[in-house]
Amino acid sequence: MLPLAYYMAVRRGLDSLMDAHLPAIVQLPLETLQVAVRGLIALREMELKEIHQLVLGPKGSYSCSSSNCPSQMDPTTLEAHQKVVNRITNSSGSGTNILRVLSISDICGGDCYGFCQSCVKRWEKGHTKLRKKAWAALPDVFGVKL
Repeated sequence: MLPLAYYMAVRRGLDSLMDAHLPAIVQLPLETLQVAVRGLIALREMELKEIHQLVLGPKGSYSCSSSNCPSQMDPTTLEAHQKVVNRITNSSGSGTNILRVLSISDICGGDCYGFCQSCVKRWEKGHTKLRKKAWAALPDVFGVKL
């Protein structure tokens, strides 16, 4: 049950584990909730740090396919970049997207704030690597012995 509970905390936020309408028999002990909170915070911090680096960091071998791409513009204009980060990281704060397979163009909606497809594909590949890293870290994050 604990891996499922921790997964729910990551995907839906901690409210999914602390519903006051649940019968007492299915409510989790305080110690378990504390572990879930620490794990969710650790994954959320990993997600925010890595996604910021992915979206705002150097492009590497990928070049933009459009001269109008916000990545080509003045780096001090970060509004479009921040919108992408917020969409990827589910800025509502209720859970994380770090464990999900994401289509960034789908979550950005339509034109992805003007970024070219090369940038979007780079972010999707980067998120795939981050997702694998996060899945591998789950046992340590939640203190589960294998």
